[in-house]
Amino acid sequence: MDFLQKNIDSGLYSAYQSASLKNGVFSCGHGGTFDFDSAEKINDFTQFDLASLTKAIVTVPIFYNLFASEKLSENEKISNFFSDFKSEITILELLSHTSGFPAWLPFYELVPAEKSLEERKKEIVKIIFEHQTSDKTKCYSDLNYLLLGFILEKNFNQSIDKIFENFKKINKLDSNLTYRPKERTPKTAFSKLRNNFPEKTVEDENSWFLGGITAHAGIFGSAAEVVKYFDKLLKTPWFLPTAKKLNFAGFDRPEGDNSNYGKSAKARYFGHLGFTGTAFLIDPETKTIAALLTNSTHPTPDKSERKERMRQARQQFFDSVFSK
Repeated sequence: MDFLQKNIDSGLYSAYQSASLKNGVFSCGHGGTFDFDSAEKINDFTQFDLASLTKAIVTVPIFYNLFASEKLSENEKISNFFSDFKSEITILELLSHTSGFPAWLPFYELVPAEKSLEERKKEIVKIIFEHQTSDKTKCYSDLNYLLLGFILEKNFNQSIDKIFENFKKINKLDSNLTYRPKERTPKTAFSKLRNNFPEKTVEDENSWFLGGITAHAGIFGSAAEVVKYFDKLLKTPWFLPTAKKLNFAGFDRPEGDNSNYGKSAKARYFGHLGFTGTAFLIDPETKTIAALLTNSTHPTPDKSERKERMRQARQQFFDSVFSK
């Protein structure tokens, strides 16, 4: 895939990984270095900051499992978990981004840094509920998934990373996807808060402000690990039936012929994007799975036409897998 290497040469990212599973055949590839100033090359096992793929890898499947086992209802009101606040919003509305909450708020600026982690979470919940509206138009929102993470922590009385590890174990989803990468990871965007380039820690500032263990961002992994994880998830008896019942709430569906998921993507596909330059796509009918990971926000996300250039890279990659 020469086009992926050419994007390194043009400065779109310093490293990429690709992986796919189609007709029972697994393949993967990689290229580039840990940052633009490094000569050290990444490999197929290097773990990237997956950014918002965390939502689709961690949060959505855990809730699907809770729904399938009838331990929670998708229609349960979130006010049942946050008794200090009145709301008619349901868990499903958080999952599907139809809650009416805004897309994003800089909590690391709104909440005093001297507060403890638990105090920060309480303050963030308060701020989020202050911003609820009656508008149910779909609006992709990190706030939805911050609340979903807090709900999971209340439900299991554990932190998200421990919940995820137990979820993988119980469902036999053996995987190295983790909130705590042990080896060097490709650098992402420069953090003014930390005065460095995040490495082995999440780029997302709100997630970092909460210890890097959140339901909307924080997971690290390789493209191969993402593909193999979803392959195992698709084979569980509960995942696809629940996903179909909920119209794949929490996942993206390709729209039009110019989406990030390819010019030939079919409406039945589902996937997700990550701000750092990550993406995966799945055909639930053929069980074809593909993932493309990059660090396109390094050294800054403000490089010329980054979003459009990443769209084209994703289109070329996903079309090369799914349209053949």
